[in-house]
Amino acid sequence: MRFAGRLLALSALAVFWLGATSATPPLRLFVERMRAASGEPYRYHIVSMSHERGDDVALTRTDLFGLTFLTRVCKNAVCTGTYFDGYRLYAVNLNDTALPNSQDTERFVRATRTVNSGLFLAPDFERKGGALIDLGSITEAAYAFRAIGITAPDTAPVVVWVDPATYLVTAVRDWQGRALFVDAGYRRVGPLMLPFTVYQNGAVAQQYESRGILSARFEPPRGLVARFPKTPMPIAMVDASDTPVIPCTIGAVTLRCLIDTGNSGLSLSLEVAEQQHLTPVGEYDVRGLGRYATEVVRAGPLQIGGVWFPVADYVVLHDIHRYNYDAVLGADVLAHATVSIDYGKRTVLFEDGGARQAISTVPLSFVNFVPVVPVRLETTLAALAVDTGDESTINLSYDYYNQHPGLFAATASQSVSGIGGTSEELIGEIAHVQVGDFRVESQQIGTTKTLRATAQGHLGGGFLSHFRVILEYARERLGLEPRNGDPAVTGTPRP
Repeated sequence: MRFAGRLLALSALAVFWLGATSATPPLRLFVERMRAASGEPYRYHIVSMSHERGDDVALTRTDLFGLTFLTRVCKNAVCTGTYFDGYRLYAVNLNDTALPNSQDTERFVRATRTVNSGLFLAPDFERKGGALIDLGSITEAAYAFRAIGITAPDTAPVVVWVDPATYLVTAVRDWQGRALFVDAGYRRVGPLMLPFTVYQNGAVAQQYESRGILSARFEPPRGLVARFPKTPMPIAMVDASDTPVIPCTIGAVTLRCLIDTGNSGLSLSLEVAEQQHLTPVGEYDVRGLGRYATEVVRAGPLQIGGVWFPVADYVVLHDIHRYNYDAVLGADVLAHATVSIDYGKRTVLFEDGGARQAISTVPLSFVNFVPVVPVRLETTLAALAVDTGDESTINLSYDYYNQHPGLFAATASQSVSGIGGTSEELIGEIAHVQVGDFRVESQQIGTTKTLRATAQGHLGGGFLSHFRVILEYARERLGLEPRNGDPAVTGTPRP
């Protein structure tokens, strides 16, 4: 019924576009001619190259196949990007690790890919639930275009303007007739006709320098492919703090390594990078309490207990050696493993991505590779990052605290230091905090004035230490099991 409703609305839109004149030839024949003119790009793996010029020149490569695409922006050998699997958007980091990065734009992205791939021209498009509506002719600047409405399940409806002389898409508009983008500069690429210039709001949004067809299969980003032992063994934490520091080996050198869900990839201290004479492969902008430009080095392989990871890129951090660890293990080692941090037993366990039973689970979303969970701070809802590298209990962003000044009364302040600088933290107490099925009583809460917090703040080690925490990035969930006899935790897990 919902899809039928979209068709009814699109039929109503046709009345607006058509007026009294219908376009010829009939739509089915017109679409066949469009299919022949375009060369059916949805059947091919297409690679497109361009340069972005800002402070530095960056090479952009976009791989396209049907609804999917993978864009990588590279400066020297360091690349980051975006991946769309046809349904969801993912952020891709410098080690090709991809994690969801939804911005509620997937229906629109799917619509643009349906048009740009020519998938709406495929013979089976309507059999798979799509619909094409003949909207007749529309005239702009004394030139008549053929207008076709396109709709499909899980896709924003759009209208394409087609040049009847070439049978190629010229412009794409939204449901209300507002311009989305214009395709221009068509050139022949093998059997295909592809646009080399894309305009948005009258300005060039994309200028391809080359476009080609690859015979190789389209490959999604894989990240670091690990090898796991048949029998995983817990790894003991090396100190008594609420941050999980464990031994690991990088390039045959054993280091103290922090398991940090707040890190978007992998990092090494400046001291270790210099001691191992690691050659920089690019640059990176680090942000925390402050910010600074640093280098990226290639190192490895990495071993965590019996788990092996290949050579990878590490961001060099200038200010972590003083905290008594020299490597930070973030999203790259967490993305494809199930990681259990048992704060009671002081152990960390890495397992091969299989489902792990937990007393209670909480859904995860991701912001810049950092896991975020819904939290109730007494009666106020917040989205807080799960940050095992933060020693605090609850650390709110200063903006969020200013928007909710009644959350807690600051009774003390202290100087804090972190990546890139120092700041002042205001500290108080909150009566209870609810995460999933569990309520934790009388928790310290604070806000750091210059913290660039992920989401609206962080759940740090001080809070997480009440639990055995099971991180399942691939299943987008967080498992929680209260420590035995912890008087601060109450709640009845749902079956």
